Amino acid sequence: MELFWGIFFSFPVVIFSGLLTLCVLYWLTAAIGILTVDCLDVDLDIDMGDLSTDIPGNASGFAGLLLKLGFNQVPMTLVITLISLLGWLISYFSFRFFILPFSNLTFVYYIVGLLVLFIAFIVAVYLTAYIIKPLRPLFNKLNITQDHKVLLGQSVIIRSSAVNEIKGEAIYEDGGASLILQVRCKEPNQFKRHDKAILLRYDETDNSYEIVSLEEFNGL
Repeated sequence: MELFWGIFFSFPVVIFSGLLTLCVLYWLTAAIGILTVDCLDVDLDIDMGDLSTDIPGNASGFAGLLLKLGFNQVPMTLVITLISLLGWLISYFSFRFFILPFSNLTFVYYIVGLLVLFIAFIVAVYLTAYIIKPLRPLFNKLNITQDHKVLLGQSVIIRSSAVNEIKGEAIYEDGGASLILQVRCKEPNQFKRHDKAILLRYDETDNSYEIVSLEEFNGL
């Protein structure tokens, strides 16, 4: 146990130890409702019109790196926690097996420590990107569900056999996980299964969208 705490507070492990400790404290406060999971999320100020949707790496700087790795699609608190945990594990075992023999040689110790810190951070970032990759569609779906205005004007495909003022379902394809929506229209029998429609308005009372045909929407 003494060896563990000795490494825990040694350079470069102590850098990740501090970050990981802050993350644990954050999740504890979030668990009791003091903070929210997405309170540290950043808003990327990027002109998406200048970017190719297929090549997010066209963005530059820090925002471009976030887009390339997909970090903008999940809560930043989760990203920071994973990087801290993975970085701590990598630096801890690197110290245990590679740096500890040089602990008596101050100059070599810090040179090797800096090298381990850099490598641990880079590896942790890319491992985090790999881990969150299958989670991104889930968070995209959650974000869309929480912000109904995002979907207005989007095209959907009718899923139910009929749509009227009291029932109807449609599928929204966002390139990842499909989203099943409750839809309504004023004219019964206007839509049938596999027809395309446009989401026009959102009704909070029954969590549904009013839809119109493509022709109707283009004529508005």
